[in-house]
Formats: sequence, C-alpha cells, structure tokens
Amino acid sequence: MAINLASKYEPKLVQIYNRESLLQGKINEDYKWTGVQTVHVLTATTQDLNDYDRDGSDRNGVWRYGKPTDVQDTKQDMTLNLDKSFSMVIDRADFEDQVMAKKAGEVVRAQIGEKVTPFFDSNALLTWAAAAGQTSTISGTNVDKDTVLDMFIDAHTKFFNANFNRDLFAYVTSTTYGKLLRNPEFISVDKLGEKVLSNGVVGKCMGIIVVEVPDAYMTGYQAIFTHKKSVLAPVKINELKIHTDAPGISGSLIEGRYYGGAFVLTTLNKGVIACAAGPTL
Repeated sequence: MAINLASKYEPKLVQIYNRESLLQGKINEDYKWTGVQTVHVLTATTQDLNDYDRDGSDRNGVWRYGKPTDVQDTKQDMTLNLDKSFSMVIDRADFEDQVMAKKAGEVVRAQIGEKVTPFFDSNALLTWAAAAGQTSTISGTNVDKDTVLDMFIDAHTKFFNANFNRDLFAYVTSTTYGKLLRNPEFISVDKLGEKVLSNGVVGKCMGIIVVEVPDAYMTGYQAIFTHKKSVLAPVKINELKIHTDAPGISGSLIEGRYYGGAFVLTTLNKGVIACAAGPTL
C-alpha cells in the first residue's frame, strides 16, 4: 500500500524555507501580491513649510497659509521577476532500506537548505545593495577589528540623519563578523543574555542588530545595513509537492516552485546602506 507522502508530510516540509531564511522577520511585509504580478506604490510628495501671513486674505490673492498647490506623488512598480523550480525523483528501489518519509524529508530539506533558501536570500541582499540609497564611507577598504566599528558608526550616523532610528539590521559576511568579534564594543547575543530572535542574529552594535551571512551570499560587499520598512523580499508561491508513484515513475516525485522577488522602496531607499568589500589581500 502506497504511503501518501503529500498529505502526511508536506505540511511540515513546506515550513523549512521560512525557518531557514536569514531574512525572516527582518523585512517589510505590508505589501501583498495576491492575484497580481506587479504592485504599484504611490507615495505622496511632502511640501516645504511656508511663513504664515497674519495680514493675508485668501480673497485677494494673498494667502495666510501659503498658496495651495496640488499634492503630487511618486510611483514605483514592483514586479516579481524570479520563478524558480526543481523536480527530483527518489526511485522506489532506493526506499527499501529506509523509511520512505525519512528519505523524502532528507532530500527536501537538503534541496531547500542548500539551493532554494541561499539563492533567494543572496538575491535579496544583492538586490538591496544595488538599490541602496546610501553607501558607507568605509566601502572599498579592508576593515580590521578596530576599523570595523567605524563602519557601524558611519551607518548609525547615516540612519539617524535620515530619521531611521529603530528596526535596523546589519547583514555582515562571516569574514566581517570574525573581525567584529574581536572588537570589545560588539555585544554578542551571549553577552546580552537574550534568546536569538531569528535566524542568523548574532548580537548588536551601535543599536543595530547584527546578522551573520555566508560570504558567498554577499559577493562584493562587507556589509549591508537595512531598515526593516525599506526592504522587501516577497515569495508569492512557496510550493512543494510530493507524488507517490506518479505516471511513469516508480517511487516519489518531488517538485518545488518558488515565485518572488526583492525590492527597495524608492521613497525609503536611504534606509539601505551598502558597504562594498575592499581589495583582495
């Protein structure tokens, strides 16, 4: 009797992507792509302040509050551009020495952990960096245990001057994190005595939550600083199917599809600061 892997194990397996993504809980999730491929974001343009005129009269062309002008807005189109998939077969003969569910689960976990999640996380980080509204003054230099703090001070100053003072994250390469560990100003999670809130969080520096990322995820960058509201990484379709004895197949057919993209809100792009890597030593 065939085991229905799809109905018995799929609900647990489809959660793997969300648990392992380093971006979970650190991005803007206010926008939904339900039923559409493109989301249009309209942002009203603010107006400079006028000098109030106590002697003015709205009836003779002199305006007490200033002459009224129509509210303008800017438009940003965010179109999902990543549609990735995989299809794998576990032949029935390979099941004989193992529990079918265990074998399928191991394959799915490896595929998502080694291919799907790294691809989408890396794409998001590099997309954000390319669309960053600010760059670090430390970009293009090789930091050490002392100068790595300068990178955070610079980011803190830029964020503060752009009115971003909370929900700040620093995605640092593992190499940069190693240097950060040697700086006494860095407060690790252990020192904070806090439970790790989400994947990859390793501590704080200058009030910015630090997330360690594999070097390969951020090729060309030492760190990418973000404000939560500035960045998006939607995955509209997060689909996993496991078919038992599909036509022409003796065993399990495992199929996955992931449809999404990554964006920086243009009006909040100063909430992203890119710090390019220095020359190779």
